[in-house]
Amino acid sequence: MRVAVQGCSHGCLTQIYDSIAQYEVKKSTKIHLLLLCGDFQALRSTHDFASLAVPPKYQSLGTFHEYYSGKRVAPILTIVIGGNHEASNYMWELFHGGWLAPNIYYLGAAGSVRVNGLRIVGASGIYKSHDYNKGYFETVPYDRSTLRSVYHIRKYAIERLKLLPQEANTIAMSHDWPTTIANHGDKNGLIRRKPFFREEVETNTLGSPPLLDLLRTLQADYWFSAHLHVKFAAVYEHASSASVTAPTIDLVAQAIEEVKAASTNPDEIDIDEIDEEIGTTSAPVIPEPSANPDEISIEDEFDEPAASATGPSGNPDEITIDDEFDDDIDNVPAGPAETIVYPRKNGVDGRRQGEAAQELQVDESVDLVEQARLKGDAEATRGVIGTSEPVVDPLANTESTADGRVTKFLALDKCGPGKEFIQYLDVPAPSTSIDDGPPRLTFDPHWLAITRALHPYLSLEIASKPFPPRQQLDQMVQAELKRIQEEGLLVPSAEGVEPGGLVWEKGDIDIGRVQKFWPTAPAQGEPGGSSTAWYTNPQTEAFCGMLQIPNRINPAPIGV
Repeated sequence: MRVAVQGCSHGCLTQIYDSIAQYEVKKSTKIHLLLLCGDFQALRSTHDFASLAVPPKYQSLGTFHEYYSGKRVAPILTIVIGGNHEASNYMWELFHGGWLAPNIYYLGAAGSVRVNGLRIVGASGIYKSHDYNKGYFETVPYDRSTLRSVYHIRKYAIERLKLLPQEANTIAMSHDWPTTIANHGDKNGLIRRKPFFREEVETNTLGSPPLLDLLRTLQADYWFSAHLHVKFAAVYEHASSASVTAPTIDLVAQAIEEVKAASTNPDEIDIDEIDEEIGTTSAPVIPEPSANPDEISIEDEFDEPAASATGPSGNPDEITIDDEFDDDIDNVPAGPAETIVYPRKNGVDGRRQGEAAQELQVDESVDLVEQARLKGDAEATRGVIGTSEPVVDPLANTESTADGRVTKFLALDKCGPGKEFIQYLDVPAPSTSIDDGPPRLTFDPHWLAITRALHPYLSLEIASKPFPPRQQLDQMVQAELKRIQEEGLLVPSAEGVEPGGLVWEKGDIDIGRVQKFWPTAPAQGEPGGSSTAWYTNPQTEAFCGMLQIPNRINPAPIGV
């Protein structure tokens, strides 16, 4: 199956589809599936700006609303996870997953689905230690604090994903990176291209510790991320049962050497051979022959620039939106409008910070971190692009083994001219050839069992509900999986003989049979709507009905 992977979208949906269309024409091929790694910005209208964590001057509607309203239709099955710059009110409606627009499926706060049997696992949001153990307490309308905390990933999401069994033919998606992943690729090249990452990279504080735990648990074939606005490849060699592997990057180094040898003519690179080593096959922008080959430009076959959006719905490249800022700054009182006064921290005297540091309180952007550090405001940005405590690399200083599994990691840049934001690759699909037909999107029965088993532990308060011991959790999930296999699921009749009728059915269940796109808020240009309104989404009702669990996500008021 031919798959396209995109980094941060930032509302540029039409540009992404146009870039893929250009690639298909140039290569005489068909892309079957598009994976979007967060900062999608599913803005239905300007009313959703109130739920998007960016400073007002960076607000841009983008083009998603045209797909939501039906003016445009997504030409490719598109699977989305959330980042830290989303229409959080709309994403919350589909906490368990659902269609954001026709042919655009959101995995929810966490989720797992199958595309022609290929398992796609996703974790939305970014990690912040102070919110990780909390429940999902945020409600619309969001205030200055909950506007940010709403997209911080929770333990409830990660622990459920960790209950998925290890399985071949698995792709994992996250917005931020697993910690220590920089040690398993061209770390020095990463620092050369993003020098303001140096401290975090060298202290193992770059990224998300829970995602590292998930990476080691799932051992997926591929792991795709975004968030840091840079392209970076790595190969993570997992531990065997007897020992753990060293952080060798032989596979990465070999692929880089091949690119170096062909760097004077990138079009001559054998993309299948590169895919064999790294798992990627093309990039939309080919560097000049003089470009530094250490930049892990590992496929370089598509040289069409990103299509540029114009008009008020286009996202200019200056929009820099990505989250991560210590919330210990949230409670710092502001000084005059043009400055913020910071107290003494880590032995460093407070000082007046610039505009970028101020905007971090709302935006928490990687790009704003870079701006602030270039201006000498390093202290104000500590903890923004990583954890506050160093993480031990579990593969450091150990002997390599030959029987461990390998995860091929790739992070991509944000959408924009000259950015390495999209990647094309061939991924084996367990099901039979899809030929020219659309891929089949089905529920993952293991994830449905996990969702039903752990639904009682979903907290909508600040305090989370503690999980039982792991052994008990496994037993609970296995019991629900057995129930699904023996009883089936309550789904709409496939034949439609009984309008509105439900039947018990076993086996693979098409998602589109149960969840059908239904616009809740009015689209841009349509009457009605409000920045403070919330909606009960019929797709969430249908999902919960299938599993026979109560809908606790924006349930309809009693009597309505």
